[in-house]
Amino acid sequence: MKTQATSRGVRACAGTLAVVAAAVAVGLALQQARIPPANFSLVFLTAVLVSAIVYGLWPALFACVASLLAYNFLFLPPLYTLAIEDRSNIVTLFFFGVVALVGSNLAARVRRQNVIAETERLRSAMLTSLSHDLRTPLASILGAASSLRAHRRSLTGPSQDELLATIHEEAERLHRFIGNLLDMTRLECGAVVAKVEAVDLSDVIGTALRRAESILRTHRVEVDIPPDLPLVELDPVLFEQVLFNLLDNAAKYAPQNTDIWLRARQDGRVVTMEVADQGDGIPAGESERIFDRFHRAASTDRKRAGTGLGLAICRGFLRAMKSSIVAANGEGGRGAVFTITMPSARDLA
Repeated sequence: MKTQATSRGVRACAGTLAVVAAAVAVGLALQQARIPPANFSLVFLTAVLVSAIVYGLWPALFACVASLLAYNFLFLPPLYTLAIEDRSNIVTLFFFGVVALVGSNLAARVRRQNVIAETERLRSAMLTSLSHDLRTPLASILGAASSLRAHRRSLTGPSQDELLATIHEEAERLHRFIGNLLDMTRLECGAVVAKVEAVDLSDVIGTALRRAESILRTHRVEVDIPPDLPLVELDPVLFEQVLFNLLDNAAKYAPQNTDIWLRARQDGRVVTMEVADQGDGIPAGESERIFDRFHRAASTDRKRAGTGLGLAICRGFLRAMKSSIVAANGEGGRGAVFTITMPSARDLA
C-alpha cells in the first residue's frame, strides 16, 4: 500500500510539473507576441486549478509555489532573478498567490466530493451485486437441498439427480463469484504480481477449456491456433483466469447451441487472440464501460446478467502482464469479439 501511495505521489508531482511547464510554454509564446507580462498570471492560475482538479490539494499547492517562482523568474523584470523591481508586481504576485490558494482549495474540494460520490456509487453497486449474486445461488442451493431432504423417499432417481445437479451448478456459480471478488480485491490492493514466462498459448487454452467445460456444455467451441504461432510472454495462471472469464461471459450472453471461437495469430511483433461469440453483441457506447467494475451490460433476452467483475478482472490481469484487451462487435454487429494483444516471446528473445 505504501508503494502504491508513493507511486501516486510521484505521478502527481510529475503531472503537476508538466502542467506548470505547459503554462510556461504558453507564457513564452505570449511574450513573443508582445503581450504584457501582467496578463500571464491567468495562465499560471489555470495551471494551478487544473492541478487541483486532476491531482488534489497538495499537488495544487505545489503548483502554486512552482507557478509563483516561474512567473517571477521568467516574466517579471528583472528577468532570471527572483528580485522584484516594480512594486506593483509585488501586489500582482500577492493576489495571484491568494487567488491561487483559494481557487485550488475550492477545486480540490470539488474533486474530493466527486471522488466521494464515485466511491458511494461503487459501494452501492457492490452491495447490490453482493445481495443479488450471493442470495440467488444460495436460495437455489437451499431450495434444492430442502426438497431433497424432505422428499427424498418419494422422489425418483432422475428427480434427485436434477436437484443434485442444481446444487452443484449453483455452488460452482457461487464459487466463481467469490473468486472474482477476491481477485478484484487483489487488484485494488496492488497484490497481483505477474510471474511472466514464455508460454505455449495452446496449453493455456486447453487448461481453460477443461476448467470451463461445465459452463460451455450448451455451446460449440472452435479453436484456431496456427501451428507455427510463437510462444507468448504471460503468466499462465493469470491468463487462464482471463480466458475462463471471457468464456464464462460468452456462454452467459450467447444463445445455446451457438459457436464460440478462440482464434490467435501473430501480428508483427505481438500475438493477438480473439474470443468471439454469436450473441447480441455489445450495446452502443458500452465497449469501454463493460470493463468497469460492477458494470452490467444489458441483456436483451433477460438472461442472467454478469456480476460486473469478470471483464474488469480480465483487463487488470492483462495490464499486470503488459498486455491489453479491447471489445467490439463482430461483422454486421452480431456477437461480441474480445481481442487480446500480448508480447511475443520470439520478439523478446
